[in-house]
Amino acid sequence: MATVQAALLDTDVFSALYVTPAHVVEKQGHPVAAWTATLTGYRPLISFQTRAEVLSGAYLAGWGEQRVEALTDKLDAMPTIDEDREVIEAYARLLASARGVGHPFGDKSRHVGDRWIASCAIAKGLPLLTGNRKHFANAPRLTLL
Repeated sequence: MATVQAALLDTDVFSALYVTPAHVVEKQGHPVAAWTATLTGYRPLISFQTRAEVLSGAYLAGWGEQRVEALTDKLDAMPTIDEDREVIEAYARLLASARGVGHPFGDKSRHVGDRWIASCAIAKGLPLLTGNRKHFANAPRLTLL
């Protein structure tokens, strides 16, 4: 039996693949076909941070109860990495390492959400699929898919 690898989806990828209507994603220019092909053979996961960002976006946009409920069902169906000791340790080390090499993740007051997402990937040894490759590039110990 073949083992299935897992990959962590950044919020932009999760939203484009599972939340945002296709006509909007097309207007935004997300490479959905490429992302889908890249994920072949991978089990997608999200981080607790992505869940928070997606839900916050829905509430800020004034989504109605039924639409939020449908979104929550999608989020509940997606395996999620929660904060735990490994993730917290990875976060602390990422902040310190990034500061040491001059990566933007080393700025304590900026990129907090992205740092949590990267830390989930690092802690669990997962590659991250993101549309913000430039933003995450060269983050210490982070592998991009």
